[in-house]
Amino acid sequence: MPSFIDLVKVLFRNYYRGIDLSETSDLEKREFGFQFFDKEGMIRHASFRNSDELRHYLISNVPSHVYYSSALYNDPANPDMDAKGWLGADLIFDIDGDHLPTPNCQGAELMTLECLNDATDEVSKLIDSLIEDFGFSDSSIKIFFSGHRGYHVHIELPEIRGLMDDERREIIDYLLLRGFDIERLIRGNAVLIDARLRGIGGRLASLIHELDPELLNNLSSKKRLSKSLIRKLNTLNSVISERLSIHIDEVVTMDIHRLIRMPNSLHGKTGLRVVKVGPSDLERGADFIIDKAIQFRRGTLTLRLIKKVPVRRVLGEDVVGDEGSIIKVPTYVGIYLVISGWGELVD
Repeated sequence: MPSFIDLVKVLFRNYYRGIDLSETSDLEKREFGFQFFDKEGMIRHASFRNSDELRHYLISNVPSHVYYSSALYNDPANPDMDAKGWLGADLIFDIDGDHLPTPNCQGAELMTLECLNDATDEVSKLIDSLIEDFGFSDSSIKIFFSGHRGYHVHIELPEIRGLMDDERREIIDYLLLRGFDIERLIRGNAVLIDARLRGIGGRLASLIHELDPELLNNLSSKKRLSKSLIRKLNTLNSVISERLSIHIDEVVTMDIHRLIRMPNSLHGKTGLRVVKVGPSDLERGADFIIDKAIQFRRGTLTLRLIKKVPVRRVLGEDVVGDEGSIIKVPTYVGIYLVISGWGELVD
């Protein structure tokens, strides 16, 4: 009987024969990196002249993880970063359930629909801010399910690619509400806190209405705010920062040489596809997103559980059994359970 790794490599190879590479823009100018099922470390500083060349590499080598650079280079294969000839970099945002301070995500040992739903809510907040606060159009924002517990958001506009790390830091600070002070939205008779406003002013009004409706009424009814009212607003600074900040991985956004998962590649820890999703997909929730990302639906695998699975549903399927139990599950569930260390393949 072939080993589990042999089986997974066959499945991955067959997938890569027909992979859609149309979402990998400017392919010939990007650096690629790969990890493998049966090798340690990463191979990087690879480049390809076209999609056929890249596809041939994927089929021949069957990587477990495929990454490409957010940056474009004159010479992407050059191992000397200074000699690559940096041409600019996409603006990338990473929202990972592992980093969310929610009960569903904190301490979660397996990917759960509940944690992914929290990440889905978070990426929806990010998209709203990018459109309403920064003025990006829907069409300029690409959203990808990462294949595991979160999302990657790409903006590939030429005028954005030239931003350096300090300019990206300003975007990060805004999204994280770092140093937020509500008084900055009050200028004499102008109070930029109103549910009719787009952006932070509108979101802030909705939150204040939730926390203290009377306070919001006072803001809208007074031409000039008293010092006592401003002091009361200031007491909300910390809860506003906590509720309205967007939990992005700031290192990913700031790094102008970052490697990020290639769209439509397979995630080597789950077997799921890094799939493009739209705002309407996000509204349908984590079940729908996972369903879009599943590849290996045909057949079943028989596993022995190494330990009791701590959740009832895995990738939307019921998994019941104690340590040592023999279970039969859909192929895609079996791949995830074995790779993540909860089961082993049996004859």
